Amino acid sequence: METTTRDITKLNLNDIPETCNRCIYWSFPEEFEKSQAELPRRKQELIAKKRQWILQALKKFGSCGKILYHNNLPVGYAEYGPPNRFPQIREYKSQPIGEIEDGVVFLACLYIADQTLRRKGLGEELLERIIADLKRRGFKTIETYARTGSSENPSGPVEIYLKRGFHIKDETDPEFPVMRFDLQAHST
Repeated sequence: METTTRDITKLNLNDIPETCNRCIYWSFPEEFEKSQAELPRRKQELIAKKRQWILQALKKFGSCGKILYHNNLPVGYAEYGPPNRFPQIREYKSQPIGEIEDGVVFLACLYIADQTLRRKGLGEELLERIIADLKRRGFKTIETYARTGSSENPSGPVEIYLKRGFHIKDETDPEFPVMRFDLQAHST
C-alpha cells in the first residue's frame, strides 16, 4: 500500500478530503449546527471559512495539519494546533485541555475519509507523523478527545490512542475522554 503524508500548506488546500474541507465543528461551533441544515447552499462559504482558518493557523502556529495520500489520492486528514483555536473544546464534559503556553497541542481531527481504507493502519500512520512533527518542533504534549467503543468520531476511537501510548487524562464523560500523550517521555 503506497502512502505519503504531507503537511497542509497553501498549495495543497484543495487536497483536503471533501468531508473535511468544510468542517468547522471545532473552530466555529456556533455556526456548525446551523450550517448542517444548509450545507448544499453554504458549501462554498464553509470551504472558504475553513481555508481562512487554516491560513491563519499556518501563519500563527506553523504546520497545523496533515493530508494522507494513498496511491496519490488524498484519503486522510489531521488537524491540530493551540487549544484556544478550537472553542468547541468548552462544550465537552471531560476537561481540562492544557494550554499552548505549557507545550500542549490539541489534535482536533484524525480522520480516514475513505471508508474502504479504514482499519488498515492508515490512522496509526497519520498519528505517527503528527507525533514526529510535534516532537521535532519541541512541544511537550498532545491532547485529544477520542470516542469509547466507536470509530465514528473525527479524532477516532480510544483504542488507536491507547495502542500508541496515550493515556486517559479525564473521563468525566466516559464516551469522550481526554486522551494525553507525553511527547518527551516517548520516542517516535
